[in-house]
Amino acid sequence: MESAKTLSVSRRSSEEMKRDVSAPEGTSPAALMAMGATSPQLSLSSSPTASVTPTARSRIREERKDPLSALAREYGGSKRNALLKWCQKKTEGYQNIDITNFSSSWNDGLAFCALLHTYLPAHIPYQELNSQDKRQEFLRANQALTACPSRQDINEMVRTERPDWQNVMLYVTAIYKYFET
Repeated sequence: MESAKTLSVSRRSSEEMKRDVSAPEGTSPAALMAMGATSPQLSLSSSPTASVTPTARSRIREERKDPLSALAREYGGSKRNALLKWCQKKTEGYQNIDITNFSSSWNDGLAFCALLHTYLPAHIPYQELNSQDKRQEFLRANQALTACPSRQDINEMVRTERPDWQNVMLYVTAIYKYFET
């Protein structure tokens, strides 16, 4: 029986896949390369996405364009409901926070501060917040997230008990994209 040595061939990919290839002892590296080129089990491609199916590749592209689609897949339902569930999960355990919608649940600024506190605890002193001072809480949220491209219109948020749900959702979406993608 001819002894065999094992050559481990690895290709960098998202999963860092490795395969073992058996070759008879004494086989030259050139012969191994030729064997890899003709073997259906061994790919020596240098493309990092060679193992990604076209369907997965298209899903990755879609998620880069619209990160909420991945969130909707994770939580099920519409993108809006998935984002709402994400907010509920992120703010779970925060005192005086009960997010049930994208309007009145956000009217005092505390939900924004709680959401941002999960990422920026040094910038939002959550224990010191006061739901009676809406303007101050919206200012804190805006100041904590100066790098975020979409920021709130504080005057609009302060003057109403039911902020426009589309504006709130737009701002929360910007927070999600900024910190989660």
